[in-house]
Amino acid sequence: MEIIETLNNKIDKLIHDYEKLKLENLSLIQELEKLKNENDELVRNNQDMFLRIDSTLTLIKAQKSE
Repeated sequence: MEIIETLNNKIDKLIHDYEKLKLENLSLIQELEKLKNENDELVRNNQDMFLRIDSTLTLIKAQKSE
């Protein structure tokens, strides 16, 4: 009887640990999605900045040619 009780306690602890890890995993997945979105925004901003720089350099070259 004591063995069954000990096993039940261990199973309960494992279930509790599993649920805790499951929630932590969900939290990490959400954080990862947030970081991916931030990264995508930074990439877009960098692309915009490169386009502005390229446009400015083209304009400067055109002005020097005149």
